[in-house]
Amino acid sequence: MPKVATVLFAKRKTRTRLWRDVIFVESKPRSLKAAVLFALILFFLASPTLLKTGKIQAAGEFKTSYDTFYNVEENEEVKVTQNITIENLTSRYYVPQYKFTIGSESPKNVTAWDSTGSITPKVQREDGKTLITLDFRALVVGKGNKLNFGVSYNFPGLANRNGLIWEINLLKITGIADLSYYNLTVSVPTSFGPPLFQFPSPTSQEVSNQRRLIKFNKAALLQGAPRMGFGKFQLYELVLTYHLQNTRIGLGYTEIVIPSDIPEYQEIIQKSLLPAPVSIRVDNDGNYLARYNLRPLEKKEVVWEGWAALYYPDRDFATDKLAALPPELVSKYTGSQKYWETEEIEIKAEAAQLADPKLSVAEILQRIYTFVTGKLSYDFKKLESGELVRLGALTALSQTDKAVCMEYTDLFVALARAAGIPAREVNGFAYTADDTNRPLSLRVEGDVLHAWPQVYIPGTGWTMVDPTWGSTSGSNYFSAFDLSHLAFVVKGESSEYPLPAGSYKIDPNQKDVEVSFSTEEDVITKKPKLQAEVTLAKFILSPWSALARVIVSNTGDATAFSTQAGLESNLLGLEDPTLEIGTLPPGASAEYTVRLTSPSPWVKGEEKLKVQVSAQDFGGKEVQANQEDTELVRPLYWPLQIQEIGIAAGFGLLIFLSRKIFLARIAKP
Repeated sequence: MPKVATVLFAKRKTRTRLWRDVIFVESKPRSLKAAVLFALILFFLASPTLLKTGKIQAAGEFKTSYDTFYNVEENEEVKVTQNITIENLTSRYYVPQYKFTIGSESPKNVTAWDSTGSITPKVQREDGKTLITLDFRALVVGKGNKLNFGVSYNFPGLANRNGLIWEINLLKITGIADLSYYNLTVSVPTSFGPPLFQFPSPTSQEVSNQRRLIKFNKAALLQGAPRMGFGKFQLYELVLTYHLQNTRIGLGYTEIVIPSDIPEYQEIIQKSLLPAPVSIRVDNDGNYLARYNLRPLEKKEVVWEGWAALYYPDRDFATDKLAALPPELVSKYTGSQKYWETEEIEIKAEAAQLADPKLSVAEILQRIYTFVTGKLSYDFKKLESGELVRLGALTALSQTDKAVCMEYTDLFVALARAAGIPAREVNGFAYTADDTNRPLSLRVEGDVLHAWPQVYIPGTGWTMVDPTWGSTSGSNYFSAFDLSHLAFVVKGESSEYPLPAGSYKIDPNQKDVEVSFSTEEDVITKKPKLQAEVTLAKFILSPWSALARVIVSNTGDATAFSTQAGLESNLLGLEDPTLEIGTLPPGASAEYTVRLTSPSPWVKGEEKLKVQVSAQDFGGKEVQANQEDTELVRPLYWPLQIQEIGIAAGFGLLIFLSRKIFLARIAKP
């Protein structure tokens, strides 16, 4: 009787969804040895941890190759087909069985085959897993001979139509370094639209018979889990509620952050903001702050409604080094903050190892990203408990297994700043259908938000990355991003303020953030609407200067960018003929006092002050508004006109006569 030894060459780690076995059958001398091989490829559906494999005793006896095909249909069905070839490198072994486990019970309609025809797979589903076993009828022996077989199944949930775009998140593949080759092809209908983002970069792609074929080779797949999006842009509809309260007996005010535009990525279209704020300003991080005055002990509920359109900007990183960073941004966004302890020895030491000055800024940031995603482990128990105390970068560096999105973000921002690279934090809403691969962990009582970093890369500008989702999904959220991250607030000048929507609560059980996909594509055609008002002083006397008031408002539904007001005077001089207004969100206005000077004491006539306002919408198209006001300029030697003198003389004569009559009456006895 032969001896059967079971060798487990893969150890399962926390939340790992798949593992594999090898069984050897030893027989008499000169006889064949049978190896029951589990697939050399591991598929992770929702694992934050990659499986580490031990040495396979029979690995050197075989050469394995894979051709995998994902066929995606418009009904969101995905059919996975794997054609596998195992070549004997010796005459000592053959392969009678193949088995694999998938960490989900979703796969269905499993079929298999080998050179003899179809094989009846054994399928077992339990504890959230699917175990598939194939027993081969074709026993291939002899050096150089090949066992060709395949397996296919439908796997729902890998492709989804989310709003206006299609997203495909494939399984994490690891263990392919020792394979002869691994080729992966994803086939999608051309009706999905043009590719928005793809990770990793495809080896090739082509369009044939109304299908787009996207191909990846082994080298590309070693970079991480494939994911891709198709369409033109994503559109969300938002309803955000802010509960304001003045707990003092005196007058007070507060500012709330309403959704803000992010150049090239996030376009805001405002439907309503009620009640209207006293004013709206833009802070140095680009946040829109709406001010509300509050009476003593007053409570006020503010509701913002509108849309956010997300676009995918160019992500081709330049090779510029640290010296190319703008000095003003380095000075402003590399300092230490409460949760970004850049001056601590531990943070500075790690940053010094990662920030090789010979590398480009993008390469240094990639090293920081890789360090953070590898150093920290996502604490799902902490998330489930709800005890989400923010640790900060320094504590995260020492308590690496206690991290959620706040710790991933804080450590990344701190290391980037310590390396001399401008970095900020973004808080907002992130859409996810998979809480294990892409978890959310910034709780503001009744609402759950997400946090991720934003860094400045020369030639690209401010760029968002997500080390949290990179760590949990096994994909790469540095080289490629997505359209699932909706920014509510950017924190750069402070690691604590401003607060995102959802943080303004009186009752902790209130749900104040409502986000849904929208298909109202026409809303992005809404434009800013500029209005200009100009008012000259009512009495202008040369050679003294005069004042004029200029008000520029945006009464439209979209933001006006790079707003300027040009002033033109026909008689008087202007100290500053151009007003640099900047960004005007919907409902915002800017007021200026302009001084006009007289070139000489002899200037007289009708002064006409024109205001020409120009700005750009989100797409860069120009919008304009014009207004003017007129007023008479009088010289000092003749401040009144003829008709005005006549009127004044008439009033004087009337007063004189009235006084004479009055005195005559009181003089009578």
